[in-house]
Amino acid sequence: MYSYPRMLSATQVIAHECGHSAFSPSDMLNHTVGFILHSSMLTPYFSWRSTHRRHHIYANNLSKDHNYVPPRRDEYALSLRVTVKDLEEMVEDAPIVTCFRIMTQQLLGFPWYLANNITAAEDSLPKPKSSIPLGNSHFAPWGSLFRKDEALLILMSDIGLAAMAYVLYMAGSYFGSTNVALLYLQPYFWVNHWIVCITYMQHTHPDLPKFENDAWTFLKGATATVDRKFDWFGKHLIHNIVDFHVIHHLFPLAMKDMGAGLELTSFSRKIPFYHAEEATRAIQPLLGKSYHEDKQRMFLPGLWESFTKCQWVETENPNAAPKDRVMKYRAGPSPPPETAMGIKGLFRQARSVSSGIYAKW
Repeated sequence: MYSYPRMLSATQVIAHECGHSAFSPSDMLNHTVGFILHSSMLTPYFSWRSTHRRHHIYANNLSKDHNYVPPRRDEYALSLRVTVKDLEEMVEDAPIVTCFRIMTQQLLGFPWYLANNITAAEDSLPKPKSSIPLGNSHFAPWGSLFRKDEALLILMSDIGLAAMAYVLYMAGSYFGSTNVALLYLQPYFWVNHWIVCITYMQHTHPDLPKFENDAWTFLKGATATVDRKFDWFGKHLIHNIVDFHVIHHLFPLAMKDMGAGLELTSFSRKIPFYHAEEATRAIQPLLGKSYHEDKQRMFLPGLWESFTKCQWVETENPNAAPKDRVMKYRAGPSPPPETAMGIKGLFRQARSVSSGIYAKW
């Protein structure tokens, strides 16, 4: 039962490549396979593809990225209900608290992201942020996450989820709910664990920079990711998606954002996962110090470090011009979990804090 979820994680990687048009030269085949595989794992294919595309376009842009956007100093202090000055005196969480928070993130992080768009930047939405339940979710065809012309594709994704839910219902009726829970639900949470673990560690490391909008460029954002080591599992089951992730951001494949006027669709940008290693070896000398890798440790020590040392960001050079500022991670206790987009715990957070006064409502 341990190897089975790992094999499903490998299937998720193939589904991911379909979303990048990297599985096949045929878009029809890419979308057909991607839709079937994603739906079978209760992930809305076209919805995920839309926001994942924007993540690649605006990777590590603190204003526009869709994934793992850390808080700035004042936002972090506000989430902890302390003043900015008090941050210097705070210590990390007790290990058991950190373990509990990691387990919560690993088990529930991905479905909660799909339902509430957590960890996304405020300006990542093409429409005004919604205040209705699930209005900022990946399941709302006319919600804040998608353009009007995407609505039918999002609806099709929802139909795929409904069809899979019906299959599970029929399987439960025929084989028994206990068997379905054992053979589907348990591996489902394991796959969610690997999805969150892999993506979190690819974009979260003490050495990685983040950028405000004035300082961000596509190249800076793409190289602010890290290649890690997942030994035999990473190389042979999840197709080197962990070991060679930087190249994936540099050549993200068929990414297009009509609203921003950015387009990355030329065939020359297509580097599928099975050429990632040789492409990385070729481009490393050109990137120099801009290339990041951490292949001396296994994933558990790396996950612990990222979770304890990467809680918030602040600029390394506050006196520099806005276009030259680099934001770096800082350590500290975990803030309350994000329960909805922009909401930590039970309260909505103000975007700034001054004179040590925080607001909640």
